[in-house]
Amino acid sequence: MNKRKFLSGLVAVSLGLGASFAGTASAQTSQTTRTYSASQEFDTVKQGANQWYYEKLAGTAYLELLYDKNNKRWAAPQGYPWVSATALHPDQNFDAVRKWVSPGTGTISITGSVQKGSPEGDGVAVSIKKDGETLWSSILTNTTAVKPTDVSKISVEPGTEISFVVNKRTDSNYDHTLWQPNIVYTGSNTSASLGASAKTSAAGLKPSSVLSVLDYGAKADDSGDDYAAFVAAIDAGKSLNKPVYVPAGNYVLSEILTIDGVKVQGAGKFLTTLTSTDPRRGSIDLKGTGAELSNLKHAYQTTVPRGDGSNEKNNITVRGAKNFKIQNVYVSKSSTAGIMVTYGSTNGIVSGNTLDSTGADGIHMTGGSNYITVENNTVRKAGDDTIAVVSYIDSDVLPAHHITIRKNNVGYGSKARGIAVVGGTDVTISNNSIQDTNMAGVYIAVEASYNTRNVDRITVSNNMINHTGIAEPQNHPNVLVYASQGIVDNVVFNNNIIKNGAHRGIGVWGSGSIQNITFNKNTLINRVGEATTFTNGKIKLNQNVGF
Repeated sequence: MNKRKFLSGLVAVSLGLGASFAGTASAQTSQTTRTYSASQEFDTVKQGANQWYYEKLAGTAYLELLYDKNNKRWAAPQGYPWVSATALHPDQNFDAVRKWVSPGTGTISITGSVQKGSPEGDGVAVSIKKDGETLWSSILTNTTAVKPTDVSKISVEPGTEISFVVNKRTDSNYDHTLWQPNIVYTGSNTSASLGASAKTSAAGLKPSSVLSVLDYGAKADDSGDDYAAFVAAIDAGKSLNKPVYVPAGNYVLSEILTIDGVKVQGAGKFLTTLTSTDPRRGSIDLKGTGAELSNLKHAYQTTVPRGDGSNEKNNITVRGAKNFKIQNVYVSKSSTAGIMVTYGSTNGIVSGNTLDSTGADGIHMTGGSNYITVENNTVRKAGDDTIAVVSYIDSDVLPAHHITIRKNNVGYGSKARGIAVVGGTDVTISNNSIQDTNMAGVYIAVEASYNTRNVDRITVSNNMINHTGIAEPQNHPNVLVYASQGIVDNVVFNNNIIKNGAHRGIGVWGSGSIQNITFNKNTLINRVGEATTFTNGKIKLNQNVGF
């Protein structure tokens, strides 16, 4: 079960504290009955308000939509799919999804009929799913309203996901579907309000299992420097082996903050903000074993030019950490990278984060880092690649290896590549949505200009690569394999949809040694220019469409 969205918003659950941490001591065990209305509680500001999310689905990958103010709906950058207060519309490649996430343990009953908005078209496939398991489904071919059946007294637990899905049949023309479900929930209310009560001092409410930065002198929403208080709280957390909690509000940090083997968690990425005032020394550094950072926003008051790209100017830098997590963090406007994982960091999870307007890569893994999972992140307007694995001959003892990059939603005006492996081994790139990047959407390469290591055993599967390679005169294809030195070998592309290439579809280029490159069951559509430019390598093509 994917608890990502639920855990990202609930301090009490993810720290194992009970709702008393954010509200009152009785909230953890209280029973409640509440009706959640999809239309009345439709939110125009943030995902997750009142437990509702707005997403698109391809295969098993749920990716969040962005709010479109002009059309008053959550939508993909191309306009489809979309979800409004009253309706959903899929596109050719993605289902439209309205999702509700359970706030606790109990039962639900679902009401509300569903019907096509137009008699035209070939119909839609609609379904209700619980954590991926179909509870009910139907095919709608006319405007007759249909009431879902057998969707009463369904057991749920904290984080259970109930998805209302609209899928095309043959095509998505006239697939506007009216659906305003209501969910009557009866059970425990684990997700006690994180509003004003979350700003209350933890004194008197805080269980003995955690520490609050307020108890060490931090003050939210004033102009004072909270750096010393954060250092004291983190030091105490390490000494006492306790997590550190940062209540809602804005906190000022004047220096690099180091989190050494401690869990630091805010009240939510729209509630807790850490603002760094020195654009050259504002990184939050993770090191040691078991460091975690979650449920908050990190922003710079000002930024400076990228320059030498020093790690001190990142939003978050993982420095040789083991068993680390970065989860549900909002990264805003760094001078260099958003999240940098380096110095041999191992066994890490980077999940559910939003990165916006970074000076360099959004998420960057290098320095021999290994066994890292990067999933369910959104990266917009990166100053370089959105997600990159890079290994250098000069400085890295080992290549970065065993990296999994899955279910991310990236691009949206990023200045370089979408997802890139430039030196590295054993990397899996799957179920990602990549769109609107200046350079190639997927880039697998060994580069002489940066003296990077060889590439071996890379699998690229079930991704949507849409309208990339926009910049001229580079004219990158949507997918590019490239070598100007070294060896690229054992790269496999499976079941990807590669569409709307700004200049061409797929390229395999370069004067280096390009060995086995395999394309299995990929679909290439609507590109401008050539379908493929294969100038090097041992290319194997099996059951592809469009090339």
